[in-house]
Amino acid sequence: MFKRSLGVLPSLAVMAFALALPGAASADVMIGCKNKTNGAVRVVADAATCRASEIAISWNATGEQGPAGPAGPAGPAGPAGPEGPAGPAGPEGPAGPAGPAGPAGPAGPAGAGLKTVAGIVNADGAPNTVTPYGFTSVRLSTGRYQINFPPGTWFPPGTTPLRFPVITVTPIYPRVYCSAIVSSDFVFPDGSSRFIIDMLDMYQPNTLTDNAFMFIAALPQAAP
Repeated sequence: MFKRSLGVLPSLAVMAFALALPGAASADVMIGCKNKTNGAVRVVADAATCRASEIAISWNATGEQGPAGPAGPAGPAGPAGPEGPAGPAGPEGPAGPAGPAGPAGPAGPAGAGLKTVAGIVNADGAPNTVTPYGFTSVRLSTGRYQINFPPGTWFPPGTTPLRFPVITVTPIYPRVYCSAIVSSDFVFPDGSSRFIIDMLDMYQPNTLTDNAFMFIAALPQAAP
């Protein structure tokens, strides 16, 4: 039965492989013995086993590659793969146009500010009618005057520590060539203060003289 099945091989293929025969069969080459009279072929492991009435033949175990078949239908979509790593940052884009102006913010708290009181004192010690407010004054003796500022003038009562205002005095008449000296100053916990002013005659050293003067007193205020 085996010989009949091999006997149907085309004679052309047998002749093609009979030209150069390997000594033994391998995984890629088949060895056979073909009867010279009836063409019967039998498979052998080695060409040396062929009889005198046979010729040795061989053929490839794997035939030629056939033409590509038609493309099969598309398979179903596979599951989504894992998220890939973040890519590098891109270049900075151009600046956009300026946006519209925002609404005005609320007003800030009031600043510390500077409290000032100014006035004119006549030669007799009375406040001049041009500046009658915010202080009182009196002539203590020849050329010596006292200026008083009422409670709460410089700071609220009870404020600590006490802070001292600064006063500047300028003689005006009748003797403009006087020298004004602040001989003493006092500040009290109720925010009041008191200054003693001496008016010296520049032509008579160490001599006090009655003379009108103007002044300005100032104290920086604490932030609210």
